[in-house]
Amino acid sequence: MEAAVIVSLNFNPGHVSHLVANYQQMEELGYEAVYYVAEGFVPYLSQDSRIYVYGKDKAIYGAVAIFLFPSHKNLLLIHKMRRQGTKIIYIFHEPLAPMKEYREAGFSFAYLLKLWLINQISCLTVKWSDVVLLPSKRAMAFYHANPQYANERVYCLPLLYDDERVVRLSDNQRLYFSYIGTIAADHSFTEYVKFVEWAIKENKLPKLKFLIATKSQFEVSKVLAESSRVIIKKGRPMSNDEINEYYATSFVVWNAYARTTQSGVLVKSLMFGTPAIVLRKNLSEFIVDGQEVVAIDDNTSFEIIEQAVLRITSDFGHYSSSARKCFEDKFYYRKYNEIFMKILESI
Repeated sequence: MEAAVIVSLNFNPGHVSHLVANYQQMEELGYEAVYYVAEGFVPYLSQDSRIYVYGKDKAIYGAVAIFLFPSHKNLLLIHKMRRQGTKIIYIFHEPLAPMKEYREAGFSFAYLLKLWLINQISCLTVKWSDVVLLPSKRAMAFYHANPQYANERVYCLPLLYDDERVVRLSDNQRLYFSYIGTIAADHSFTEYVKFVEWAIKENKLPKLKFLIATKSQFEVSKVLAESSRVIIKKGRPMSNDEINEYYATSFVVWNAYARTTQSGVLVKSLMFGTPAIVLRKNLSEFIVDGQEVVAIDDNTSFEIIEQAVLRITSDFGHYSSSARKCFEDKFYYRKYNEIFMKILESI
């Protein structure tokens, strides 16, 4: 049996779901799947799986290797693998958008420089890969608009997930309008917090509580700290089980980001039948306003956000079932086994 190596060399707990989905998909396609990952991933992965740790164990070679996220460490490993005859698939999550988008989203000049440097690494990774996979039409558009991405063997395939929902919770176990995930300039965290403070002061959405679950650190305002309606989990990586519990106990998840290509937060929400609020400009080919999400035009308007939440909570059964169906039809890895096999056969 040929080996398929699933590679991610920079630890991020948000990437675990993708690793697991690709591992299981390759097993089902007849390969012997192997993880070759940063040590931080080990507690998050099934101990029944084949796990090798970058920096501790020697490099693993196989018929194919799937690199999931950018890292300067990828380049030397790709070079070694190619010399051993391993075919390289690069899942390119975030092709560089025009710098204007990042400036408008509020990123600092230092962060823009960091993005540019990461992109130089991605350009080499793209060039040295046998196949590049992009997660959306928007990502594909950015890719083709950038002449630095010198690889024409490119396919559009959404980021894949295993189904991690264990139990179906009844509606009365849902409590929160939640912000889940990293605090970043383009995730519009400030807009979410300002809305929560307004809702508390004005006693809006009185039946809902608010949850912030992030590994990021931030200063908690007095309004949030003193409110019994606000639950804050911050400053440390959370286990996948913890994160999943937060999705499962939310009525609505904040996804009204200033910009996004494909959001893992959105897909995890859909997995648990949890609708999201998004900015209309970020609607993709995967989601429909009035089905699994509510789209808004302004994420700074308290009244618009409030009405979006009320649309969802007043017809939660419809939005929740649509969200779950969207996940099953568009992001569950088994839906793409045949397509992925054809990609593998092409290389």
